[in-house]
Amino acid sequence: MSTFRLSSLIGNQAMSSAVPPRIDRPEGAATIVPGSGRSAPVQSNEPADRQGFTIPELVVSLLIIAVLLSILLPVILRAHEAARRTQCQNNLKQINLAFANYHDIYNTFPPGYVSRDVQPTDAADLETGSGYAWGCLLLDYLDQTTLLAGIDFNLEPTDPLHYGIASTVLPTWTCPTDENRSAFDVDVAGQAVVLGSASYVGCYGYGSLTTQPGAPTGPGILYRNSHVPIFSIKDGSSNTIIVGERASRTIISDDQLPIDANATWYAAIPGAFRPAGIPDHPDFWEGPASLVLSTVGQDEPFPFDSLHNRTTHIGSFSSNHPDGFMAAFADTSVRFLSDKLDPVVLRHLTQHSDGVPVGEF
Repeated sequence: MSTFRLSSLIGNQAMSSAVPPRIDRPEGAATIVPGSGRSAPVQSNEPADRQGFTIPELVVSLLIIAVLLSILLPVILRAHEAARRTQCQNNLKQINLAFANYHDIYNTFPPGYVSRDVQPTDAADLETGSGYAWGCLLLDYLDQTTLLAGIDFNLEPTDPLHYGIASTVLPTWTCPTDENRSAFDVDVAGQAVVLGSASYVGCYGYGSLTTQPGAPTGPGILYRNSHVPIFSIKDGSSNTIIVGERASRTIISDDQLPIDANATWYAAIPGAFRPAGIPDHPDFWEGPASLVLSTVGQDEPFPFDSLHNRTTHIGSFSSNHPDGFMAAFADTSVRFLSDKLDPVVLRHLTQHSDGVPVGEF
């Protein structure tokens, strides 16, 4: 009896020792491969980490970026244009202040440009000397005394002594929207004269800059040999433009490439004629006054009215601002004039004493 129990106990213990105890391994731990001394990886049921985007995710991301750009880009462009318009406005305010200071000293606004030995009714082809413009006469009031000191008004604007001055581009005369602003040249009897460009031109009024540069049909404040005091502005200084913008490249018509309409602060160079840019009259040329002055229309030798940024003439006001151009008025104010402004109203704004009230504009 005792023997059976002992043998049974021994047998149970032997069986128990033959079964290895269970050892719980951490998940992902290596398993020793018998006889190899190496461990084999244990496969896990967890999904592997994915790298990159799937195609649907990429498409959705691109769509989101496109939507954000479509929202933000116009805002950014409007902000840039607002900054450029503000800079342009500040330029004209400085020029307007220079006009006021000049008037305080001489009791008149400066001439549009100076020409010797001509009658008011003489055409541009009779101009033989000088040509120094209103911008040149304002240098002393725009912190450009050094530049002014280099000009000998007893010499012609085209004298070699003035080459460096004539080609100077002044920041105050440059609208930031006009990216083409640089020195340009005009042909005078086969000789290239290099001039510093400007974004602003004096207001001549209504009439031809070539056939009647000294006697506008409807006079503005600035024309050849003009001397207009502020008390002679019968329509009110707040209703009379003295200076406005001109883009260096002007759109004449949809079926024609933009044409050069460069202006300068320096001088209306005698003998400097260039194409007027009229599609129906390619043989018409514009005289020196168009370098420093702007007209809003004429009756002869062919009639036209300015259409602002969609102009019909290189001598018109224009700009690269959307929807209009900046103009300085004789009361020292600066305003933005819309392309939608009636050309008849614009004509009255450029004439200082036509007696026609314009009301709100």
